[in-house]
Amino acid sequence: MRGDPMTRVEAFAADEPATRAGAVWLDRGVIGPVVLAAAAIALGTYAIVVGTPSAWQLLGVGRGFVPEAHYVYSGFVIILATTYGQFVGWAGGSALLAYVVGRVTRHPVTSGVVRGSMVVVYLGLSTLPLTAFHVLYGQPLLGLEREGLPGWLRQNYPDASLLVYTLHPVVDLSLAPLAVAVIGILWRASDARLARRALQLVLALLVLATSLAVALSLAIHSVLAHVRA
Repeated sequence: MRGDPMTRVEAFAADEPATRAGAVWLDRGVIGPVVLAAAAIALGTYAIVVGTPSAWQLLGVGRGFVPEAHYVYSGFVIILATTYGQFVGWAGGSALLAYVVGRVTRHPVTSGVVRGSMVVVYLGLSTLPLTAFHVLYGQPLLGLEREGLPGWLRQNYPDASLLVYTLHPVVDLSLAPLAVAVIGILWRASDARLARRALQLVLALLVLATSLAVALSLAIHSVLAHVRA
């Protein structure tokens, strides 16, 4: 008789494996890796901004409200807030999309649905902000005078020149390998592996790094717009 209850339990577990697996790797334990990743990204952001102070002087975030000597710190705050905001948007958007899919299909929200939702929203995160910027402001910026600008920046604002002309392509191109890594983990890693805190930390770092790359690229374009205006 002892075998019968176990058989029933195993049959019940087999009915909803994906749902249970999804709940396992999205438990409260993910908060720790996310917080650690957020702290690491904050340090990286600070190093980048403090290492290119004249770029943020040119951008002048908070002009009229923030003392000019503090533009670097206001630039750091706006970049970090944009990075974190995009990450929260990715998490919230993924949860919402998974919920909508479940409601529309009238099926349980399985691990596969959650993964697919994360991938779709991530692709939007990594492409839509920059695409929207180029659509709205790209054409007007193309018409502005560029002759002599690189040399002027190199001579007067060397670290801003480093960010705008040297690091800008690196930042934009980094989105491709970051996307491959994020999608690869979400698509191919098993639920058991996704439940490991180390992999959760890696995934959080990759998504936050994507958000930071997008935020930096938007800021770099904004610096160019301010310089050319």
